[in-house]
Amino acid sequence: MDNEAQKPPVVVIAGPTASGKTSLSIRLAERFDGEIISADAMAVYRRMDVGTAKPTAGEQARVPHHLVDVVEPDEPFDAARFSRLAREAAAKIHARGKKVFVAGGTGLYIRAFLYGLFAPGKSDPTLRNRLRAEAEALGAPALHARLARVDPAAAGRIHQNDAVRIVRALEVATLAEAPISRLQEEHGFSQSPYRHLSLCLAPEREDLYARINRRTDLMLEQGLVEEVETLLQQGYDPTSKPFQSIGYKEVVRYLAGGLGFEEMRKEIAKQTRRFAKRQLTWFKKEPGMQWVRPDQEGEIFRLVEDFLGAGAAPAGE
Repeated sequence: MDNEAQKPPVVVIAGPTASGKTSLSIRLAERFDGEIISADAMAVYRRMDVGTAKPTAGEQARVPHHLVDVVEPDEPFDAARFSRLAREAAAKIHARGKKVFVAGGTGLYIRAFLYGLFAPGKSDPTLRNRLRAEAEALGAPALHARLARVDPAAAGRIHQNDAVRIVRALEVATLAEAPISRLQEEHGFSQSPYRHLSLCLAPEREDLYARINRRTDLMLEQGLVEEVETLLQQGYDPTSKPFQSIGYKEVVRYLAGGLGFEEMRKEIAKQTRRFAKRQLTWFKKEPGMQWVRPDQEGEIFRLVEDFLGAGAAPAGE
């Protein structure tokens, strides 16, 4: 316990998309003199603003945010890089005497930050190059289908166009003669350099779905279609990883004539609802996660106050 008490504190505000993580984390950071590390896989991309629902300039002016607008849409970015940059940011925040808040819905990024990533030692460049060549010739989805047969759990977490992770998962499964998902589970991600309070913001399902529908409409009103048009005119590849995310891929199809406007809107909302369900499933498996509703803000502030020992109380209480 003494060793645990010496670890730097971190407050995690997780939850599905549209659950209110951004606004809540800002209010918490303002109250407890903190800064925010964004744990959103899409917020790292510059120029992709509307469809990522990243913190606005005004919100970022209220509280410093980190890991927002880090790379261009055609630059590679993964959980390992996120973990390294986020831990560097956390160290600097703590050094300034500020509190660290990690807010986002990308469960793998949060896990990588808190516990590090599993890195299997076995590697075979010849096998990897062969798999890469197959991905190039057959397409990443074909290898993803193969991965689904040998490691369904890993395939469920990896996008069918993410050739790098698909190849690595197949390489590990072949060399270790065991699925990478099972090896990761056995790794356990049990040792964290942080003492952390992890809260998952989970609205009631009807409320969450209504929030998602409103957010979809708002993104389209704010110019999501125009944002994608501009990015494509700037030469970014519509088949690249960021454009496979929800919202962007549907707009790409709409611009190519594959969807009508109303079809596009409904598809974005439907896929976002499905994504939110997957996020909740992920967070249910995370150890130490405490579940709270958006209407429990007083209780949330109390939990954070008790954890940080900040001696502050939410306004009006």
